[in-house]
This record gives sequence, structure tokens and C-alpha cells, in this order.
Amino acid sequence: MPNSSATRAQPREVAPSTAQRPVDKFRDGPVHASIWENQGPKGAFRTASFELRYKDDQDQWQSGHSYSDSALLHLKAANEARSRIEKWRQSNSARHASHP
Repeated sequence: MPNSSATRAQPREVAPSTAQRPVDKFRDGPVHASIWENQGPKGAFRTASFELRYKDDQDQWQSGHSYSDSALLHLKAANEARSRIEKWRQSNSARHASHP
């Protein structure tokens, strides 16, 4: 279960198997969010991943992906991630529209 010191944790970089780095990172309490940029057939797109950081009984930092009721309050980070991705998408679309 996360404790209050989790909010002071330094996030561990966890990247997909391609070893890329996130283009944006932020946290809300013990929930750490990473935004990733990928390439698809229609061009670049972004996705988000979320990680719960907490210390175990041996005072070692751990990561999880299951959220207690109190940690769920911090999943408003998903709304922030969506907002950042949408802002990037609008900026990216406007840039491409101005360059034929």
C-alpha cells in the first residue's frame, strides 16, 4: 500500500522494449504518468502509461498497476495526460495544415 513518502519518490524510467524515452512525464501523488510518442501508418501518435510508486516493508521502491481507493483519486492524472496529448495533436495538425 502506498504511503505518504511516495509523493517524494523520484520516478524510475520504465520504457517499452524499444528503449525509447517518454516525451513528457508528470505525477499526481503516487501515480506517475508517462506520455510516449510512436509512429504509425498515419504518422506520429501519443499514448500514456501510468505507474503507482510505493515503498515496501523493506523500504524499497516498488511499482504497481493496481490502485487502492485512495490511489484512484490520483488517476485524475489520466485527464491531464489526455489534455496534454490533445494539445500536442492540435498543435501538430495546425503545423501540418500551414505547410502544404
